Amino acid sequence: MKFVTKIFAIFCMFSLAHAQDVQDDFQRFSLVPVLGYTEETKLQYGAMFLLFLRPNEGGDKVHEIGLTMFRTTRDQIQVNIEPIFYLFHDKISVWTILRYQDWFASYFGAGNNPDIDIFTNYDRELFYLESTWESSIGMPRGIKYGVVFHFEDSQIDFNENQSGLELPDTHSGWRNGIGYTISYDSRYNINWTKHGFLAQWKQQFYSDKLGDYTFDVESIDLRGYTKLLWGATFAQGLLWQRTNGDVPFDMLAGPDGVKRFRGVESRYFNGNQAIISQSEIRKYFAYRVGAHLFFESGKAGDYFSDLWRNKWHKSLGAGALLGLNLSEGLFARADFSWVDFDHLGISFNVRQAF
Repeated sequence: MKFVTKIFAIFCMFSLAHAQDVQDDFQRFSLVPVLGYTEETKLQYGAMFLLFLRPNEGGDKVHEIGLTMFRTTRDQIQVNIEPIFYLFHDKISVWTILRYQDWFASYFGAGNNPDIDIFTNYDRELFYLESTWESSIGMPRGIKYGVVFHFEDSQIDFNENQSGLELPDTHSGWRNGIGYTISYDSRYNINWTKHGFLAQWKQQFYSDKLGDYTFDVESIDLRGYTKLLWGATFAQGLLWQRTNGDVPFDMLAGPDGVKRFRGVESRYFNGNQAIISQSEIRKYFAYRVGAHLFFESGKAGDYFSDLWRNKWHKSLGAGALLGLNLSEGLFARADFSWVDFDHLGISFNVRQAF
């Protein structure tokens, strides 16, 4: 039950302030303080600030600039800047994530069968920039194409290994790559989708000509949404991932712990391939408050035959939703997961998991 003592202690989030234009009720910003505690990081505190920019014409999507900062009493820090812009009447979208992180994480070994009580911690200093440009110009309705730029400098240092695990190469240095996306997207609102479908193919190529390592990453992302009774929404997602080449251990196929298979360390189980299934029911109640129930399963393997034979990890969970911008359907969420029906996990993020 490591995650009970490690994670489940204190967690709270609440909307501190928001401002609106008195003439048309356009919300300008939202601020969410966050407080948490884990056995490893001790007290965590921070805040998330979202700035909303009015579009040039009515009916266009609202631009956003998000700033998230976390710090711990052990002098660890993480800063995220996430601007989202829509151009040419929403025909072009630009999503960018800029992250600095001086943090530490846990490594549970390679493969699909980690032991929650056997792990080695490592320190990581990370600079990360990823920008995705998608467009529907010249395409039939719902079809999009895009390009992805990824630049990352990661410095990893494993702590003293008393776990008996075989430690991987740290792959410290630059991981730089370029990729593309092709998708069909009929969702009318990506923040709170009540109906629609997404099917996306994504492929990214990393090269030692651009950075220090050569490898590639592919994924197929399928998501469907439909309305239920009493204003609830059912969402179903399926993600397949594949990696190939000299892949850093923290970029192998597997869960990220926040959006895909929530409540575990990133790449808690891992391999060259992974598949993750997610089912969720969401409901908004009133006064900026909502909730959701979810069931997730996933597994990893080095080859498709391994992936087929390996056991499924399962997670049952529930979460709270806090409205940050109701007109845009934007919610922050806190998720509590019962992972493999054995230990508890917790995660926090803006927007829905999928």
